[in-house]
Amino acid sequence: MRTSPRTPSIITVTLLGSLLLAGCSATDRGTGASDAAGAISQDSVAQDAADGGPGLVGASVPDEDREVITTGDLTVVAPDPRAAVQAISELVETAGGRVESRAEHAGEDGQAFGSLTVRVPAVKVTATVDALDGIGEVQDVTLDAQDVTATAIDLDARIQALGTSVARLQTLMGEAATTADLLAAEKELTARQAELESLQSQRSSLTDRVDMSTLTIQVLSQDPEVTIRPAGFLGGLAAGWAALLVALNALVVAVGALLPWLVSAMLVLLVVRAALKALRARRPGAAPLAGPEGGASSPGDGGDGGGGDSDESAHLAGSGGRRG
Repeated sequence: MRTSPRTPSIITVTLLGSLLLAGCSATDRGTGASDAAGAISQDSVAQDAADGGPGLVGASVPDEDREVITTGDLTVVAPDPRAAVQAISELVETAGGRVESRAEHAGEDGQAFGSLTVRVPAVKVTATVDALDGIGEVQDVTLDAQDVTATAIDLDARIQALGTSVARLQTLMGEAATTADLLAAEKELTARQAELESLQSQRSSLTDRVDMSTLTIQVLSQDPEVTIRPAGFLGGLAAGWAALLVALNALVVAVGALLPWLVSAMLVLLVVRAALKALRARRPGAAPLAGPEGGASSPGDGGDGGGGDSDESAHLAGSGGRRG
């Protein structure tokens, strides 16, 4: 039997075609995981776009379904701050809340003060603030409400999209034909699960802040009572009497401060006066005089008698001369 020369060419072409088809099939399977992951990402983006964005959806939510975070700062003045801090802690726990921080201090002037940071159910914030009036005088109340409805809706949409993406990747891992496909799907699944857990943690924290409002309370000591004085004539009379008492008090204080100095000055004056008397008693005219013989003699003694007679004779002579 003679073989046709075209038979080897036909067989060769058939073999080459089979090899090309096998290579294309392997390439398609190798890129299947990546294409599926890309499709999932596109589906997530499309889902977010279909939701219309957080702003548009948040604006269409009814008021009763909106999510609001309420925070507040309060000041309570009480006669006993330590007892007031304890009473506020018990009040918060009774309302279903909790005390996150508590501090009590004693001031330099002996007056105590304290501070608390408490979490109260949002539906009981008003009732709790009103109940604080029974513990002390509530002052400087500041309440702030922040609407986070749009943020909550955005987180919910992203969590839902990532949940769908994780489910599809898990299905793809079960259908992977090769190790490369399995590793690619597992890597993408790990990243998506980490992002999903982060968003779920953010949503849980947001829900807690919405459900439980935060209040910061300062507890101060009550100031001493201030006496209100009447106006008019009685007010002037009371003011004058008070000024007189102040002046008398100042005078008494001044006298008390000067009294030791006055006593010391009197003593010095008495000593000086006694010294002056002693000096006057010892004047030269009162001291005894020495006679011609060196003895003591008085002015009337003979020692000075001659001198005295001579003076008297001279005086008489002078008088006689004038008479002649």
